[in-house]
Amino acid sequence: MYLRTFFIVCLFFGLLTKVNAQGIKQKITVSGYVTDETNGEAFIGATVAVKGSTTGTVTNLEGFYSLTLDRGEYTLVYQFVGYKAQEVPVSLTENQRISIELIENEVTLQEVVVLAESKNANVTNVEMSVNKLDIQTMEKMPALLGEVDVIKSIQLLPGVSTVGEGASGFNVRGGSVGQNLILLDDAPVYNSSHLFGIFSVFNPDAVKDVKLYKGGIPAKYGGRLASILDVRMKEGNSKKF
Repeated sequence: MYLRTFFIVCLFFGLLTKVNAQGIKQKITVSGYVTDETNGEAFIGATVAVKGSTTGTVTNLEGFYSLTLDRGEYTLVYQFVGYKAQEVPVSLTENQRISIELIENEVTLQEVVVLAESKNANVTNVEMSVNKLDIQTMEKMPALLGEVDVIKSIQLLPGVSTVGEGASGFNVRGGSVGQNLILLDDAPVYNSSHLFGIFSVFNPDAVKDVKLYKGGIPAKYGGRLASILDVRMKEGNSKKF
């Protein structure tokens, strides 16, 4: 009787050991590297997931991943931000090494239109009696001998008139020439013309924009009665000549 009991116990433990051994052998490991197809750079934090389940892993600092699954058929999904996801079907019967190169996902965006100011800025802006001119607008105005002139251009604005033929300066709403303040990058310009008043001292190729205050002059400009002409020059290219 004792011999029979001993035989049954040994048989039970033998079957249990065999089942456990088979269970261990059913675990298969798939591993590899996830890199960029263009330059072969390894991806840190790329995800490797089993499609249709919550099982997955991420790559380490070297772009290496390792995923242990049961024996069977799976579809592995490789993903990284900014790259196209790849699905790879695998049949896990033994340990495998699968390395994937991901392709960059190019996204074409719509054009972006940047406006300097809104269309109704002239009626919503708190600056009253202010005219702004840029060099592109000045180039469209008629000019003597084809040379763009800042002073001659602002004389075409409402409320601005010329002093007279062969004279320099301009008058704003009945004011005299001495009641205008002309600034070039915040520096006062006392004589704004040369060659007997035919041309101004401003180089049109270096002028960025012009702002003329005909009323409501800010206190920072001082106490001029007629107008303020604020001329801004281009900063220039700091990268090359």
